[in-house]
Amino acid sequence: MKIAVEGCCHGQLDAIYNRIEELERENGYQVDLVLICGDFQALRTQADLSCMSSPKKHHHMGDFSKYYTGEKVAPILTIIVGGNHEASNYMWEL
Repeated sequence: MKIAVEGCCHGQLDAIYNRIEELERENGYQVDLVLICGDFQALRTQADLSCMSSPKKHHHMGDFSKYYTGEKVAPILTIIVGGNHEASNYMWEL
């Protein structure tokens, strides 16, 4: 089993999945699981930004909302561990 471990993703899921796809193609293996450790930023809407515990300069929507609405589907099983920059109103439900 190959596991990709990612540090703080700050809502950049597309970039993570794209990089994993590149590595798989370049190295001839398949990643079975992605573990994202910290600052996932599960922001569904702009309203979630007001519940995010971080300086305002870090408040921006990432890619998560596209996965939340079903516009996109995670290509790899992904497990997250929240960090200190999360929208607490929603993160606890995940």
